[in-house]
Parts: sequence; structure tokens; C-alpha cells
Amino acid sequence: MMEGTELDAEQKQLLQTSAQCQRQLGKILDDSDIDSIIEGYLDLEMVEFTLHEVLVASINQVTMKSKGKGIRIIHDSSEEIMTETLYGDSLRLQQVLADFLLVSVNYTPTGGRITVAASLTKDQLGQSVQLVHLGLRITHIGGGIPETLLNQMFGSDVDATDEGISLLISRRLVKLMSGDVQYLREAGKSSFILSAELAAGHKSKASLTLKET
Repeated sequence: MMEGTELDAEQKQLLQTSAQCQRQLGKILDDSDIDSIIEGYLDLEMVEFTLHEVLVASINQVTMKSKGKGIRIIHDSSEEIMTETLYGDSLRLQQVLADFLLVSVNYTPTGGRITVAASLTKDQLGQSVQLVHLGLRITHIGGGIPETLLNQMFGSDVDATDEGISLLISRRLVKLMSGDVQYLREAGKSSFILSAELAAGHKSKASLTLKET
């Protein structure tokens, strides 16, 4: 029990991340009609968040699996991007990132590494609101994701596995955010490349530290 005790910064972040994961799980369990996501009829929420919060929660969801394989997950984005105040469906974005991270861990060799990089560009919509174009690249070493699984993600394989259906749903969620997912194979490494549209204001949250896992 932590009630009545003083929490340090790491414990507070752990509790916050745990709460985010619980909210995400509750939201997934509420999706009784998966067809609403696949067909693009799901309403997304609009809440304030930072990319740091979402990325930490997503990485923590796959930490047990990644540490079990000795895989390092490295974040390679500027503090300015990570602490930017954004508006959108943070839990859905967390769900998507955790899913692509998990698949990346599954197909990364033991002792390998995964790098997550983010980029932001903005279009001014008014005096206080900006349209944010978010780019995320999840790069993992190794031979990459099997072609059959990628076909399932893009909906071109009717005999989809559970893993393929999960990727398909994640891609549909990204498309609901006016974005998409690509998969790029390069020599010795491959990347999920995600794009999404969010909103931003003119304030940014306090500096935070994202640890390598």
C-alpha cells in the first residue's frame, strides 16, 4: 500500500502509467463492435496530452516482453516535441503505438534494439489553435515482419490471425486520425512509419525525462 506515503518521481510516473494502461484496457473492452473501427465509424475523443505521456505508457506495456528478449527500446526525439501540448485521442494513440511496438519486439532478434523517433509540423488554424502533423517511425533490426502479416494489416488477406487483426485495427485507428501506416524494409532493419493529425495550443508542459528501457 502506498497510501499515506511519500512517492518519488519514478513511483508517481509508474502509477500514472498504470492508470493510463487501465483506461486503455477499459476502452478496448468497450469496443464490442470492432466493425465500427474497421469501417471507420468510431468517434475519437479530444483530450490534452503530451507525446511523452503516451510513449512512456506504450513502452511500459511491452517492457516485460522486450526485457525478456534483451531488447533495448530507444527514444530519439527532441524534448520540445515530447513536451508539446497536444489534443486528440491519447488512449487510442497509445493503443496503436503499443501494438506496433509489440509486433516489432516479436520480430526483433534477441539482444537487438528498437528506436522510436517522432516529428511534428504545424499549420496555423486560428489565433490559438494549430493543426499538428505527427510522424512516428518505429525501427527494429532484423529480417522484419512476415509479408503475410503485413497483408493482414492492409486488409488484403481474409484469413487473418489475431496478430494480423490487431494490426488491421491499429491501422484503421490511425486512418481515423487522418493518417496512415507504411512499412519500410531496409538493409538489416525495417520501420513502421505512422502519420496522424492532432491539434495543438501555444503552451507546453514541464520538462520530463524518458528513460531508455
